Amino acid sequence: MYAVIMGGGRVGLAIARWLVTAEHEVAVIDRDRSQCAALEDELGSLSVVGDGTEPSVLAKAGTNRADVFIATTRSDEDNLLACQLAKHRYGASRIVSLVSVAGHEGLFGHLGIDSIVSTTDLVVTKVQEEMAELLVEELGGAA
Repeated sequence: MYAVIMGGGRVGLAIARWLVTAEHEVAVIDRDRSQCAALEDELGSLSVVGDGTEPSVLAKAGTNRADVFIATTRSDEDNLLACQLAKHRYGASRIVSLVSVAGHEGLFGHLGIDSIVSTTDLVVTKVQEEMAELLVEELGGAA
């Protein structure tokens, strides 16, 4: 499988690391030249310095042959634009995007993003799970 990841921060790096470990081919796009160099040093995978919302950068990363395009930046606007380009201009087979702003999930879904990962929902769900465990412990200790 060939994956293009836009965003070489913590999330993008973790996904790239996981994919490379599973012996998949990966290209990571990031604006920060030093971040790309660090990715190359750690993973030996292809990195592309540039703005992932620019068609020329997506082309350089090989988005036209991507089985999956994954947008992991903190900017919903950048993620959505890059996903639209990857899907409609370059024909990436599957599109995955982080969504940072609560309420944007519907827009991403309406515009055909295959998998939407809401960072807000993930954090809220985790906190709720932790709080539920604490409440169970308190009730169990009080009985």
